[in-house]
Amino acid sequence: MEKAGAIITVEGGLTSHAAVVGLSLGIPVVVGVQNCMEVLEDGELFTIDGATGQIYKGVTKVL
Repeated sequence: MEKAGAIITVEGGLTSHAAVVGLSLGIPVVVGVQNCMEVLEDGELFTIDGATGQIYKGVTKVL
């Protein structure tokens, strides 16, 4: 997980293991994304906005 730029999980909440680890590593975390395993593919680039929980396909500039 130390190499990850962000963490996305299917299940979990604010106190889940993934959320706590992401917070301690200083990387964005989005939990509770229902179909992320079907939509997201290995090697694809995504922009994660941890403050709003938005996931953008590709590299984007988030304001």
